[in-house]
Amino acid sequence: MTTISRQLPDHFEVEAINRTFGIRAMRYPEDMRLLYKWMHAEHVVDQWQLHLPMPMLRAHFEKMLADDHQRLYIITCNDEAIGYTEIYEAARDRLALYYKAKPEDMGWHMLIGEPSAVGRGYLKPIGMMVSKFIFDNTPAQKIVVEPDSEIEIYRWVADSFAYFEQRLIEMPEKKASLYFCHREAFFESRGYLNYYGVAA
Repeated sequence: MTTISRQLPDHFEVEAINRTFGIRAMRYPEDMRLLYKWMHAEHVVDQWQLHLPMPMLRAHFEKMLADDHQRLYIITCNDEAIGYTEIYEAARDRLALYYKAKPEDMGWHMLIGEPSAVGRGYLKPIGMMVSKFIFDNTPAQKIVVEPDSEIEIYRWVADSFAYFEQRLIEMPEKKASLYFCHREAFFESRGYLNYYGVAA
């Protein structure tokens, strides 16, 4: 079955804040040492809860890679790996239990794993890049995300490029803020115009 996720490109890059941000498809098992390091990093443990022994972490990612409703990517900055993102079809994800998802809705999860990249203002350009990647390469009219409601920085980032909070949802591991980002609003947002200069 050819899914929306399986048709996504393996690579994507944009220029922002005088750097080249990109994503590349996760390589298994080559990327496992990097992912193990990030999942055990102090700033990642509480949010992702994947600080597992390597055999268990490998089993987790094998299952994730076999799931055709999502694609897994490594985030890069100037060709250096700094993070990880999951891009998924919302209607075929557990998130569809919490809102009425349309077949073309897409979502993403993201972490900046490399400690040296934390606190450098990368969250906003990476979020912008992943959003642009989705809208450029899928029929999605809406992107959905559900970050932990206690993490305030997401509100600051989301507001600048048309991610609007809908409501709080009670998930097993967190109380999440459900955000929607619509295609037209994204390309007209001040964040998008500030980064890329002209509307798509």
